[in-house]
Amino acid sequence: MLETVPAGTIGDDDHALTDGHRLARGAAANALVLIAANFRGVFTFLIARLLGDVAFGRFGLVWATTDLLSKVGILGLDLGIVPAVATRAAAGDGDGARRLFRRGLAAATAASLALALVSIPFINWLARVGGLDAFAGGGAIMLLALPGIAVARISTGASRALLSMRSEFYSRGLVETWVQTGVFVLAVALSVGDRAPALAVVAGETSGGIVAYILAARALNRLGRGRSPVEGGNPAATASTRAMIRFSAPIAGSSLLNVLVLQLDVLLLGAYVGSVSGVTVASFGIFCAAAEVAGGMRKVRQVFDPIFTPVIATRRAAQGPASLRETVAGPGRWVLSAQLPLVGALFLSSGFVLSIYGPSFRQGALWLAILGIAHGANSFAGLVETLIMIERPGLNLLNAAVTIATQLVVGIVLIPRMGVTGAAVAMCAGFVVQGALRFAEVKHVFGWSWPWQSLRRPLAAFTIAFVPALGVRLLSGSLGALTAEVASGALFLGLYIAMWRVLGAEPADREIWRALTNR
Repeated sequence: MLETVPAGTIGDDDHALTDGHRLARGAAANALVLIAANFRGVFTFLIARLLGDVAFGRFGLVWATTDLLSKVGILGLDLGIVPAVATRAAAGDGDGARRLFRRGLAAATAASLALALVSIPFINWLARVGGLDAFAGGGAIMLLALPGIAVARISTGASRALLSMRSEFYSRGLVETWVQTGVFVLAVALSVGDRAPALAVVAGETSGGIVAYILAARALNRLGRGRSPVEGGNPAATASTRAMIRFSAPIAGSSLLNVLVLQLDVLLLGAYVGSVSGVTVASFGIFCAAAEVAGGMRKVRQVFDPIFTPVIATRRAAQGPASLRETVAGPGRWVLSAQLPLVGALFLSSGFVLSIYGPSFRQGALWLAILGIAHGANSFAGLVETLIMIERPGLNLLNAAVTIATQLVVGIVLIPRMGVTGAAVAMCAGFVVQGALRFAEVKHVFGWSWPWQSLRRPLAAFTIAFVPALGVRLLSGSLGALTAEVASGALFLGLYIAMWRVLGAEPADREIWRALTNR
């Protein structure tokens, strides 16, 4: 259970420090969840090692399709359930909170199951008619994981509404991850072949969903059984399932577009496999591995997401939009400080990182370097997305639509000319446009510009560390590509850490640290 800031820890007159303390405590609680969930990389690593780059490419496309369709089946209730349950719980209406949870879960599970039953035969037919190699061999059965995904994410949302972070650690971090890996190894041992990844995903998501439901139900049962009228016009606070779905529908649309944005490079490149020079089934699989590694950078921002939204929403309601400028400065600085070393290391040592999947994956070094820059920028700008959501959520839909259009146009133009590299450049171009839109909208919506001056320390540390490391990378070719990558990456990380020792943390961050450690 997340804890609130103890009385007297930080003065209420300095709301930025108070909010920073809450954000830091919440982020620390959620970090354990993400560390455990990152062991899913063992599963994808085993696919590449045991089945090869072709099978990995097939898995990447089928998983991208499954993840995209899950946003349709969930109906936006994975996020919409949070204010719905939280409002009822705060009003002392335990019965209402449980009723909303059950109704939302039933609606999303039914929609996800229907979507899976319709999509599987359609995709199999499309694979036969259109010759889609990625869906050959029964990979479409992965869509049977859709109901389990719906149960897991909505149950996790209900737990978050009650400020309970342990649910996701057990359901996603432990059960889903290791059931998935275990079933995959067993399926390979039984010579299931290309169906092994799909069966593992279905088993893992379903198991994780069951555990998440049990833990959410326990948390909800701890609420009182009282019934209290909920005032205000928030549709999420009403007991009507139809009203809750109407409230969540815009969230579903935005989530769907965001998933499409993140998966569009894989989906778009998959359409060119075999028809463009250099875009083969093997190179597509290598690109999927690069996209998997680069996409992991989003985990940094996900440490803050569960607590960032309620903190800024509370501050907005208490003191208005002007008060948010100082509140967002800390998280922006923390996310950038954590993202920059990842971006630099992936740029300098991309071939070495991909070689973990196998020697043939080294040829994707350039693609990983480009995708690392793209996902790093997107992760930092994602804080602005959450900020805009509490005031003008429709703008996030617009931004996502413009990003998709940019990716499509750039990809369609560049992939036939540049091959796989064109897909990576298209992803980077889309995220640059999206980030520019988001930061421009902050001024329009809130009346203030992003506090860029708060980013001086991480940017200075990165620049001073990256320049000499890049020189080593470019001038040490005689040592061999692998040795040069390892040396430059290690030098960069060492210098980055050393520069932080020299520059020191911001005074506000030191105050927050002292409050956290009770010094």
